[in-house]
Amino acid sequence: MTPARVAIDPAAPSPAALAEAARVVAAGGVIAWPTEHFYALGCDPANRAAVARLFTLKGRRMDKPALLAIATREALAGLIASVPAGAEKLVAVWPGGLTILFPAAPSVPPGIRSGAGTVGIRLIRDAPAAAILRACGGVLTATSANPSGRPASGDPERVIRDLPGVDLVLDAGPLPAGGHSTLLDVTRTPWRIRRAGMAPAAALAAFGPIADL
Repeated sequence: MTPARVAIDPAAPSPAALAEAARVVAAGGVIAWPTEHFYALGCDPANRAAVARLFTLKGRRMDKPALLAIATREALAGLIASVPAGAEKLVAVWPGGLTILFPAAPSVPPGIRSGAGTVGIRLIRDAPAAAILRACGGVLTATSANPSGRPASGDPERVIRDLPGVDLVLDAGPLPAGGHSTLLDVTRTPWRIRRAGMAPAAALAAFGPIADL
């Protein structure tokens, strides 16, 4: 099966492309959508069947939770139990290239919530990703669009070749080269960097204590 494919302008996503993405997600589908540097697999994180299908398509174990992307801080409601004390300023600023691990809300399903009760969330402001997120209700899963164990890709042709079971590919063309987001755990003190990435540890340390810095 070949995924449906809709071209999307990185500078000005068309209402028709956004509406089609929203339709597929609302119907329980899985889309491949462009973030800043890599394509991601997106579905409604509250739809357990869609989340399970995403993991099957990717060949990923459900005990390796998928990260989420949001377009506004208001979307945190219902996803997290709280902002840990001391992390409020970081969340208010939320530097680019940063995914934050929060205590997950009880309603967050397995596959999104970790066994330790956390959820990883990234605030994305860049178009077209932010426009896609807003069209799809403000939040989507954001695990990289590649089979488990293979590198993430910014090439839509590779996504289509490697993940033919995806329902829709939002094709923004080849994405600019870049790295993964930094994954920062603020659920314990001092904070811990679980994955180094685009947000430098030294810059994050201005907001709170980081272990082994």
